[in-house]
Order: sequence, then structure tokens, then C-alpha cells
Amino acid sequence: MREVITLTDALIVPLYLMILWWIASSVRRNHIDAEPCYRYFTVGLMLKIFAGIAFALIYTYHYGETDTHYYYWGTQSIERLAHKDFGAFAKVMAGVHTPEVHSAFDRTTGWPTYWRDPNSFAVCRFNVPLYLLGFKTFLGNIIVLNALLFIGFWKFYKLMLKLFPNNDRNFAIALLFVPSVVFWGSSLLKDSWCLVASMFVFCAVHSLFISRKRIFINIILLIICSYVCMSIRPYSFFTTMGACLVWIGFVYVYRMRSRMFRVLVFPIIVAVMWLVGVGLFSRLGSLANERYQSLDAIIETAVIIQDDLKKEYYGGNSFDIGAFEPTIGGLVSKAPAAIVAGVFRPFVWESRNVLMLISGLETLGLMLLIIYLLFKFGLRRIFNVVMRNPFLISASVFVVTYAFFVGLTTANFGALVRYRMPVIVFLALVLAVVWRYMQLSRLLTESQKEQERLAMR
Repeated sequence: MREVITLTDALIVPLYLMILWWIASSVRRNHIDAEPCYRYFTVGLMLKIFAGIAFALIYTYHYGETDTHYYYWGTQSIERLAHKDFGAFAKVMAGVHTPEVHSAFDRTTGWPTYWRDPNSFAVCRFNVPLYLLGFKTFLGNIIVLNALLFIGFWKFYKLMLKLFPNNDRNFAIALLFVPSVVFWGSSLLKDSWCLVASMFVFCAVHSLFISRKRIFINIILLIICSYVCMSIRPYSFFTTMGACLVWIGFVYVYRMRSRMFRVLVFPIIVAVMWLVGVGLFSRLGSLANERYQSLDAIIETAVIIQDDLKKEYYGGNSFDIGAFEPTIGGLVSKAPAAIVAGVFRPFVWESRNVLMLISGLETLGLMLLIIYLLFKFGLRRIFNVVMRNPFLISASVFVVTYAFFVGLTTANFGALVRYRMPVIVFLALVLAVVWRYMQLSRLLTESQKEQERLAMR
């Protein structure tokens, strides 16, 4: 294995840790009096950075050469190309993917990893500025990456508190302290980029279409983050934008005071959102990997993956939702199995190593929480809580559609536990709101009973 962690890394890590600790402590100190949620700021950032370092060390010294190293080396090759041929470097950074550009790489630059997969290679392109800020070191790159990723997590956390006040602790657990999200979401992989890009998209959509603030900045943010999602994992973009369209539509419906007018206008808004979604899919599909350019391509990809599951080289680490016909009907027939797989698998008994066991215990905890809420609260009341808020409707749509894509197009548990991070985050947010509502409902009931007892005295 090529050397990836050097003496320079050992010097950069403590330096960056001290700088970021000082910055985080200053931010916390300046805001905590007005916003108590900042008590989680420093610990959240440090946990994310240490998780990133732990991931890098485990995958370097236990697994050897893996995806995270290939992304780093690919970034290294692109940066070296800037010294040899800046014009070619500029084309690479702009997403030009031609044999002519590839021929600019040589032994002095190193040949870029993942060149044949534009979606994976996009991670290398986007990582170049962070690689430079990390002084071209692997661990320095990881630390800078996680500082950037944490900004997205924190911005989304603040948005959730704006939508649902007095949920500091529950949202902190859902966004900052879920073990699999902390670990996999702190790595130099596709998954961390897509998750944070989706969070930024939700924040930008809220500012543009709901609160209508900082229009220009949020248009730029929406374009950049949408491009990141589309470049790395197209279905992440489509599910995120679909959920955002649902959010916008229901916000405008619920703002109408007349219930009759809502009923009349609702089908029109749904039709408009549907047309916008179809337009986005058809117009932007050409930018996606050929596997996700159309519905037919997605169906074909899913069928190929399911056939591939039967190969022996997965060594029992794969899961199978069953065979299906390459049609829309066949796709829909597998929706329940795909969604269950995308949310809850691997089950505890399917875990093959410690990391999968932790993920299995995590999803088991979510399953038990859902069952508890159903028995304690009832399906009808939970449904009513969700349907009262446009964001909860949007988040539920996001969970179902994303889990469906992940369960249908993922070949093995190792990839599944990474790919489904957004599902875990948004599901945990919905459950956190329902749990809070249940607490308030119980307190209200107890208060009413106490008032009745006092009135009878």
C-alpha cells in the first residue's frame, strides 16, 4: 500500500485540532446566552472530527487500500496536474471528462483514480480545495472536510429548531450523535458529501421559497449543492428535490385560510409540483450517470444489481429483496421490501462485523421506538401530527423515496449502511418531533387533570 499517513500528518492534526477547538469555543461562548442550543456546538464539531480521524486510521491500518484512499489519491493527481498543465486542470475542475483531458495525466501527476466513473471522480474534483487547506496531507484533508461538513449539519440543525422550537436535545441526538451518521458521515466518501449537500438544499429552499431571505446567496447555494448531489449521486438529487417540492407545495396550501379553497387549490398545486418534478428529471437527467438518466435506466440498473447479488464474491454480505420484472409494475411490487431494507437492514442477526452490528443495533432501536410510539400514540394520531406540518410531510416522503432507491439499487450491507444515512437522519427527525408532541400532550393531560382536582376541592 502506498504511504498515506506521514510525519506531516502527525504535525498537522494537533495544530488543526487546537485551532478548531479555539474557534468552536469562541463561537459557543458568543452565542450560548441567546441560543442555548450552542452547548452542543463544540462537542458536535470535535466528535465529527475525531470520528473522521478514527475512520481514516481504521480503514488505513485495518482494511488497507479502500475507497477513501482512492479519493485522496485521485485528488492528489488533479492537484499535481495544475502544476503541469493548468488549462487541463481547469477543465477537470469544470467537469470536462474527455480522453484529451485524461491524456494530460502522466507519471509525474499520477493517473486519476475513478476516472471511468464520473460520479466517483466528482468527489476527487470537489475535494481539491479541502486537500490544499489540509496542506496536502490525508488527515489534514479529513479534518478540513469535517469542519466544512459540520457547517452543513449545524445550519440544518438551526433550521430544524426554527421550524420546531424547544427540541434542542432531540434534534442534537438525531443530527449530531447518531453513531452510524457520525462515523460514516465523517469520511472522505460519496455519502458524506451527498448528505450535507441535501441538508444545504433544504436550507436554501426554506430561505428562498418559505422565509424569503438572502435570495441571491441562497440561489448560489442551491445551484452549487444541487450540482454536487447530481454529480456524485443523481438519485440523491432527485429525491431531495422531490421532497423539497412537496414541502413548498404544502406550505402554500396550508397558508390558505379557507379550508374549501385549500381543497380546490390542492390538486392544482400537486399537478404543478408534479410537472416541475418531471421537468427537472427530464432536463437534468442528461447530466446524471447513464444508470440514472431515465426511469428505464433505473429499472435496468436495479435488475442488474439484483442479478449480481447472486454472485459468490459477496461472501454472504449481500441481501436479496427477490427477483422482479424490469417494468414499473415489477418495480412497484418490490417497494415494500426495498423500503424495509433501506431503513432497517441489516438486522442484528445479519451483522457480519462490529460496524454492521452497531448499525443493526441502531436500526433495531429505531424500530422499537416506532413500535412504542404506535402503541402509545396510535397510528392515526401520529399520522395527524405529520400531516399538520409541511416539513414533516416532506421528510416522510424523503425517507420513503430515498429508502426505496437505496434498498433497490444497493448490492450489499457494507454499502447499505453508508448509503442510507440520509434516511436515518430524516426518520430520526420525524420521530423526534412526534416524541416531543407526545411529551407535550402528556403534560397537557396531566395539567388538565390537576386543574380538575383543584376545582373539585
